[in-house]
Amino acid sequence: MKKRVMKLSILIFAFYLSPMNALADDISTKATTVLEEVVVSATRTPTRVSQLGSSVTIITSEEIEAKQQPHVIDVLRSVPGVDVVQAGSLGASVSIYIRGTTRGHTLVLIDGVEFRDVSNTDASAELANLTTDNIERIEVVRGPQSVLYGSDAIGGVINIITQKGNKKPTGYVLGEAGSYSTKRGVAGGSFGNDYVTTSITVSGTETDGFSSAREEAGNSEDDGYENTSAYFKINATPSEILDLNFNLRFAESKYDLDGSSYDLTKGGFVPTDSLDTQDTDETTSRLSGTFHFFEDRWQMTVGNSYTRIEREYDYETLSDYNYNGTIKKFDMQHTFSINDQNTLVVGMETEDEKYDDGAFEEKATNNAVYLQEQLTIGNFAAAFGVRYDEHDAFGGETTWRLAPTYTISATGTQIKSSVGTGFKAPTLYQLYGPDLDLGIWGYYVVGNEKLNPETSIGFDIGIEQPLLDKKLVIAISWFWNDIDDYIDYDLIDGYYNIDGIQTQGIESTLSWYPCNYFDFQLGYTYTDTEDRDGARLDRRPLHKGSVGMNFYPMDALKINLNAVYVGKRDDDGEELDAYTLINLAASYQVCKNVKVFGRIQNLLDEEYEEASGYGTADLSAYAGVKLSF
Repeated sequence: MKKRVMKLSILIFAFYLSPMNALADDISTKATTVLEEVVVSATRTPTRVSQLGSSVTIITSEEIEAKQQPHVIDVLRSVPGVDVVQAGSLGASVSIYIRGTTRGHTLVLIDGVEFRDVSNTDASAELANLTTDNIERIEVVRGPQSVLYGSDAIGGVINIITQKGNKKPTGYVLGEAGSYSTKRGVAGGSFGNDYVTTSITVSGTETDGFSSAREEAGNSEDDGYENTSAYFKINATPSEILDLNFNLRFAESKYDLDGSSYDLTKGGFVPTDSLDTQDTDETTSRLSGTFHFFEDRWQMTVGNSYTRIEREYDYETLSDYNYNGTIKKFDMQHTFSINDQNTLVVGMETEDEKYDDGAFEEKATNNAVYLQEQLTIGNFAAAFGVRYDEHDAFGGETTWRLAPTYTISATGTQIKSSVGTGFKAPTLYQLYGPDLDLGIWGYYVVGNEKLNPETSIGFDIGIEQPLLDKKLVIAISWFWNDIDDYIDYDLIDGYYNIDGIQTQGIESTLSWYPCNYFDFQLGYTYTDTEDRDGARLDRRPLHKGSVGMNFYPMDALKINLNAVYVGKRDDDGEELDAYTLINLAASYQVCKNVKVFGRIQNLLDEEYEEASGYGTADLSAYAGVKLSF
């Protein structure tokens, strides 16, 4: 397969160098280049936002620092079209829903590495232990992205990009303490020269937490959490034609999770206090090299990635369990920048998954090839791609995507849209999970080797309008998704395919930058979901809104106020009340090397539930100091 992809790449490259294609240069309309943000995730190439048909949100390191949110899930809560649900205290399981799709439909990348847990029933990413300590930016791309990323990207992609090292040696230490006996420490530094740069960050968090099972239901035992994380990144340029990159992330955590008991009044299980614990080890790494040929008109990137997540459960009354999931991936991508109008991407991937829980072990392999053409002619830009995946369990699957955009010069109005298909492969547990004999509780069926992959088609169209010399930007888009062969579960039949689910809605944002010392962001999302019986999907609010404000009254002082509103939604047969969270953060640069900071979470001390039966944090406060050198 690798040889076939290489031959195809060379043939296409030769065609683009031919005299016939050179005519495109003669009719090109070269617009004045405007400095604007560049996104990598949406096309796998650095592309200006004005040339993207996809809906994208960029979270910068400056925004993360202003909000002082130590965990990735917290900075994602205000992103339009994204719903975050954590089932309990810090360290508890997290679900991410993009545009109403399920948690297994969001692909998370860390510096190009797929971060997902193969040993999860839906192989979804578990974001509870992801910290923001060394993040440069987060790109959230909404809508089907299977053409470039394969399975798990029906809803969208969250791409986390960590900071590179600097040539000049720098470093810092940070200490923070606050509510729930929380203590956090971070140390980081970077160094390098003209050929090699290195960065490293180490952090630790410890908290007594609060009861994951709601205290109002009589649960009083606090569920503590400990986390130690380390990031290492090295970028090297040994020659003019070669870049080498290596990154490594390791996280070790321990969480006091709560159990469950059967409630006769509700006819189901509800969270209750327990002395159960969960230990998790996470490792991700990637080594890649990019070759630059023909004055950088041809870039070839070859990479190898590794993800391993180990979970160990120590139960008070049940047998202990261990779950291990491993992903090994080799990829090759050719990027041909032929002229100002055409960029062609040709790639191949081969990925091996392994599930091991001590009782049974299963493996799966998926091979894929993809092709994407990016076309830019004046104010018009479009990306079209097609991909073929060959999975050794269910066979082949073809996906495609078209994302055009057009900018009206007179008004600066950008009209963008995308349409594409996606798929989600059945997980190893869904295919081969052993049946469960729970004694008096019954005998339950699990795995089903006849499962089909979930398939989808998604469409969105939107408009973005800058006003007041780009100091005010208003954007609104409508989206629609239809997912067939949705994989469901019941105790009698195990996992099985059903007709599917549908989601549709509206995303809107308003950004206002009136002056250098104040800015304002407003977001609103309407998400309508429907299962095969016409009922709304659990945990997806119909209405969600966010407000963000930054104040800079003086150079040394920064103040951030952000609020998130989550409307009513159903969960496990119960309607959860709407709630509003308001957070306040401030920092003061005492001198060149010393900064003090603090934040208040849940300023109004709102009582609320993200998941039925699970507790949430009360009014809480944190403060710390950062020393730089």
